[in-house]
Amino acid sequence: MLLLMGVGALAAGGGLGVLLEGCAGPPVTVKLTVDPATLVPGTPTEVPFTLTRSGGDSLPGSTWLVKHNDGSITAFDPRCTHALCQYGWNPDVAKFKCKCHEGTYALDGTVLAGPPPRPLGQFPLRLVGDVIEVDVPGDFATPKASL
Repeated sequence: MLLLMGVGALAAGGGLGVLLEGCAGPPVTVKLTVDPATLVPGTPTEVPFTLTRSGGDSLPGSTWLVKHNDGSITAFDPRCTHALCQYGWNPDVAKFKCKCHEGTYALDGTVLAGPPPRPLGQFPLRLVGDVIEVDVPGDFATPKASL
C-alpha cells in the first residue's frame, strides 16, 4: 500500500518520468553536423540528426543548441515537457513556444507560461575537437507536430 502511495505521489508530482527514465535503455551518441564556432551566443539553433538505434532502425530528430557568452553550449531536447510536442524559437519575443498548447520557455529552458510541468529537457553534450556529440535517450521519439 505504501509503495503504491509513493508511486502515486511521484506521478502526481511529475516525478514518475524521472523514475522510469532509467528504463529507457542506454543513450545513443549522435554526432551533430554543426561547427560550434558558427553558433551565435544567445541565438538558439535547431540542428537535425538521425538517431540510429542498436536494432538498426533510424529515426529523425533534432536538438536546440544554445551557445552562452562563456562559450559553453546547452543541447535542449526538442520535445515540450507537457505533451512531447515540437516547439520552436520565436525571435520576435525571444522565447521558445510549443506548437500544441502554447507552452512558453525562456532561453535557458525555464517555463514562462502554459501547461509544461518542468523546464525543457537537456541532452548531455561533449565537444570532441570541433565536433559536438550529444547523448540521446534510447527511447527518444520524434516530437509530435500537433495533437
